[in-house]
Amino acid sequence: MKIGIIGAGNIGGNLGKLWAAKGHEILFGVRDPQSSKTRAALAALGEKARAGGIAEAAAFGEGVVLAVPWAAVREAIRSAGDLGGKILIDATNRLTPPLPADGPSAAEDVARMANGARVFKSFNTLGAETLLDSQFGSEHATTFVCGDDPHAKAVVMRLAADTGLDVVDAGPLSNAALVESLTRLWIQLSRSMGRGIAFRLLRR
Repeated sequence: MKIGIIGAGNIGGNLGKLWAAKGHEILFGVRDPQSSKTRAALAALGEKARAGGIAEAAAFGEGVVLAVPWAAVREAIRSAGDLGGKILIDATNRLTPPLPADGPSAAEDVARMANGARVFKSFNTLGAETLLDSQFGSEHATTFVCGDDPHAKAVVMRLAADTGLDVVDAGPLSNAALVESLTRLWIQLSRSMGRGIAFRLLRR
């Protein structure tokens, strides 16, 4: 699958590495494709990954991942151009207090900004390093997927499974605020327990 990743930082870079290893084609969309950070992200990915502009990555991807700091989200979506009909995976976290115009969740704000995109929330409740080593004993860390389009959600769930994570369908996009609250809990716990922690949903 062709995947455009907007942002080549820790989360975006690690997702690109995992998906390239599974045979997906990756195009990182960044402001400066020649920057040292971008070159470092590409160094270990081989011929399955390259970098270009944000609009190029958005047009390239059958699925697009938004993996930039929250402060850069609005400009990134504006730079992406027309996202109508695209599968857009929001991996961001809005950790600042919401403004009066903000919605209940970052993901719902992303859906409003990226008008017409099929938006899903995922990959936001764990440390970036856990993406590369998701195993804890005999279990794997969980990532949650929220979104409304059943066909597109199946695609997102498969992509998430390709990372090696345990994948849980967490319902519609209106549940994204619940998922995003786990990030704040993870951050608080990591201050005393370190970053080598993750959430896992247990089932009987």
